[in-house]
Parts: sequence; C-alpha cells; structure tokens
Amino acid sequence: MKLVRFCVSLLLCTAAFGQAYSEESLPGEESESTSVIDRMKAIDEVNPKSWGIRNNCISLSRIRGINFRDDQSAVVDVGRGKEVLMRLKRECNGIKTEGFKYQPRGMTICARHDYLELLRTKRICHIESFEPYLTVEEPKEDSK
Repeated sequence: MKLVRFCVSLLLCTAAFGQAYSEESLPGEESESTSVIDRMKAIDEVNPKSWGIRNNCISLSRIRGINFRDDQSAVVDVGRGKEVLMRLKRECNGIKTEGFKYQPRGMTICARHDYLELLRTKRICHIESFEPYLTVEEPKEDSK
C-alpha cells in the first residue's frame, strides 16, 4: 500500500501543479486533472478482498498466471479482469528468465510465509506482499 500511496501523492501533486498553471481551465468547468484526482483518491479506497486477497493470502484456484516484470515484482492474474502485484522480499536474480516453482502447503499462497524456488539454481525467493494492481490511464487528448 506504500507504493499506491506514493503514486497517489505524486499524481495529486502533478495534477495540482498542472491545474494551477493551465491557461485553458475556466472557473466552474471540470478539468481533466480533477477527474484524475478523483480517480486517484478512489485507488486508496480499494478493498483487497475484491481481488481475492485475504489475510495477505491468495487462493490457488484464483491464480490464472504469474508474469514477472523484474527480479522483485510480478503481476498475478486472478481472473475477472483483476490483477495483484506480488512483491518479493529482495531481488531474486533470474526469476523472470529461469522460471520458478511453488510447492503448495495448502490451498493458498501467503506473503511472509511462502516462497518460490528457481528451477535451475534452486534458489529460494520469499514473498513479501500482495497488493491490488491498478493501472492509471493517461487522459485522452482532445483533437481540435
């Protein structure tokens, strides 16, 4: 959630700066930056249970795929158009290219308790957290 709050703060500052210096915005008109601010505020109100995250665990039956973006974070497809950001405790070199396996101890995969194991090197990569993964769309430019 720290990452989400940082992104919210950054976008709010950017939107406020753009609003203050926009010559085209007129009083009483709703601008693009206002709608971005409203959308960013809504991100902080996200309920992790809607993404299948309960007690920092995800049911194995919900996982459709895991796509590592780098050596420390992956996007987990949990179905119904929703994705979860899985962060590892530290960088796990080679997890994106080498591949990994998970030996379930139950019907869930849990942060701070479970880990992934690299296929070739047998290195252990501990899971740090699961957070709802939301993408913020860029405002569309009006063609005049």
